Amino acid sequence: MIEEFSKGGIQAMKPKTLTIQFNGEQLPILPVEPGAHLSFTTHADGNELELTGNRTGLLLLAKAALGMAETLREDGFHIHLDDLYGINAEGKSILIRKEEQSKP
Repeated sequence: MIEEFSKGGIQAMKPKTLTIQFNGEQLPILPVEPGAHLSFTTHADGNELELTGNRTGLLLLAKAALGMAETLREDGFHIHLDDLYGINAEGKSILIRKEEQSKP
């Protein structure tokens, strides 16, 4: 199987490191990425969420999610990716919020 991958032009993925920087207020720094696209669609009566994006948009989502997970803030801070980065042409809201306890 390894031989087929190397002969077919598909190479094994190398581990990647995603680094998040925080400002003095413990907010993740998410630089504007030109050309980022990220959107979502719900399917099956709202029971399935499909995220669609290009490489830049998906990396922005990953950085925002990691930044939110690692932030020390507990004051209701959240990120509106669509407002900050204009990445959602369909006008849907993409919001990321940290909540340590699940709601009943």
